[in-house]
Amino acid sequence: MVVSRFAPSPTGYLHLGNARTAIFSYLFARHHNGKFILRIEDTDKERSSKEFEEMLLRDLEWLGIEWDEFYRQSERFDIYREYVNKLLDSGWAYPCVCTPEELEEERKRAEERGIPYRYSGKCRHLTLEEAKRKGLPYTIRFRVPEGEVITFEDLIKGPISISVDDFGDFVIVRSDGTPVYNFVVVVDDALMGVSHVVRGEDHIPNTPKQILIYRALGFKVPSFAHLPVILGPDRSKLSKRHGAVSVKNYREEGFLPEAMFNYLCLLGWSPPEEGREIYSKDELIKLFDLKDINSSPAVFDVQKLRWMNGVYIREVLSLEKLANYITPFLEKAGYSFDRDYLLKVLQKARDAFDTLSEAVDRLKPFFVDEVEYSEQARGILENQTAMQILEYVLLKLDNEELNGQKIKEIAKMAQKELGVKPKDFWHALRAVLTGELEGIGVDVLSDVLPKERFIKRVERALRSFQ
Repeated sequence: MVVSRFAPSPTGYLHLGNARTAIFSYLFARHHNGKFILRIEDTDKERSSKEFEEMLLRDLEWLGIEWDEFYRQSERFDIYREYVNKLLDSGWAYPCVCTPEELEEERKRAEERGIPYRYSGKCRHLTLEEAKRKGLPYTIRFRVPEGEVITFEDLIKGPISISVDDFGDFVIVRSDGTPVYNFVVVVDDALMGVSHVVRGEDHIPNTPKQILIYRALGFKVPSFAHLPVILGPDRSKLSKRHGAVSVKNYREEGFLPEAMFNYLCLLGWSPPEEGREIYSKDELIKLFDLKDINSSPAVFDVQKLRWMNGVYIREVLSLEKLANYITPFLEKAGYSFDRDYLLKVLQKARDAFDTLSEAVDRLKPFFVDEVEYSEQARGILENQTAMQILEYVLLKLDNEELNGQKIKEIAKMAQKELGVKPKDFWHALRAVLTGELEGIGVDVLSDVLPKERFIKRVERALRSFQ
């Protein structure tokens, strides 16, 4: 059975690159009717926090990623201790009492000679009993066989070979007793039955170390798939200087989880159907294959994400689901409304915004009692022609039902009877109804606004500018 996992560290918010890794690993497991595991790698006590863990879980749930099993490494220390002892007993690991100062001196000497640093192995002869007798703090190192070249077939990058002489004996347990990433990840993946490790290409240097530990413990080595990095528009590695890079930022800005999931899937993965870009999660599960991942970096384009988010708002989501997503944003802005009115607004105006936070401003004229006039709107309303138009509209609406079609009829009558230009008519009404000269169409507002609110805004303008 295919078993994949996502194993984030709760040391910060979920980065877009990590979110894509989670999505690819999840899709791969679901495509093969396998198991997807979420494992929180929180062995770094100083940097890990409960707040970040809760945010990670929230972001993953928001994206629609469901897991079959959940683990925290901090709850598995007894298991790791058992396997450390196995490596010590078999001679694959040994204690190291070298001080940080001694190791730093070794690094300096390697730097002076212009060679990569690797541990000298001066404690290789030491037994655990001898280390304890010395009464000094000690780490546990893995004994790396000299001269070997580790080769593995990466499912994305192809064959990769790395010499063990590039890194030498490495630490698997810190002096405070906490196990190190390269060790615990092997124990966890093996015991959890992980068959495929899908992760970022920055983990490639870790892979030979992990393969050595798999072998030493008699575990089966899984298949590895290392994803290329995501670049910013300037083709440097995506970072904060390119703007928002965490899922939390985009969630709070009003991007939709379906659009984010869809967009991140297309960063480095090519679906079989050329030219198509909008896919449901079920379709992506059916189509996803690691062999279709490009080995070269993908470029993140926030404008493309905005476009896709807009497509989901206008064309993909049901009105009911869009209303569910947008309600917290409108309520936070202080707008009050009932569900039926909101659905009516969205039915007419869902093409006016690309994100939910943008909708707060664009839809404001539907929800406030009074609008604020911009300088440009004031300039229009201070003209006597605008006052003439507004009085005419009030007259023609008397005892009539308000809707967009009726306003269009009144506009044509005003052109004939008052001799006003269409532009003047629509500008006057837009300025009154929205306080701006751009935004929601007057006919759309007229289809949705209650007549009394419409009349109230026109009468207010007449009082203010006549």
